[in-house]
Amino acid sequence: MATEPGPEPRTASPASQRGSTLILVAFALALVGIVAATVAFLPRGDRPSALSVVGGPFRLESSKGGTVDSQALKGKPFLVFFGFTQCPNVCPTTLADLGTLLDEFGSQGGEIQAYYITLDPERDTQAVMREYMASFTDRITGLSGTPQQIERVARDYRAYVKRVPLPGGDYTLEHTLMVYMMDRDGGFAGPLDLNAGHALALKQLRKLVSDGRNT
Repeated sequence: MATEPGPEPRTASPASQRGSTLILVAFALALVGIVAATVAFLPRGDRPSALSVVGGPFRLESSKGGTVDSQALKGKPFLVFFGFTQCPNVCPTTLADLGTLLDEFGSQGGEIQAYYITLDPERDTQAVMREYMASFTDRITGLSGTPQQIERVARDYRAYVKRVPLPGGDYTLEHTLMVYMMDRDGGFAGPLDLNAGHALALKQLRKLVSDGRNT
């Protein structure tokens, strides 16, 4: 959760990492409550699992040019992370960590698409996202769109976002801190755990990709 514009991307301090972990846990618990409540109000009969109500179709502008249509992702698992380019610490730290993880996964023969979706489309245009993502691995694609498109995908993914005014008329964003693991059908498979170390995260990725191949 960012509270003010800050310097160039840097490694988070231990205190910042602990705070981020607590925020992630809080939002994860809130997410469970949201999806449980959503399912509870569905008609009785064949109900989807709670996790299946997280996620949805999207068509957004890619930092690599052109667009990314979620329909084209069907049949392959993928990762999604929400943030914004002016996030001072947590977003760049997570992107750097995720990039390192994906490089490790790739060196082991693994392959999975990862997408960083801005929650600040008014400032994060396709051109801005292209320049920003150049600081990280090309294994992660930045996505932007119109405010309406971003509002919809954030709502579909149950991603929390709140604009916080800053002195001078500027603003920052509070938002969900989670890397979503999406299965081959576009359903939510659970959060990727980067805080417990790469060994566990790599195991999660291998299982996600393996399930996609074997089902």
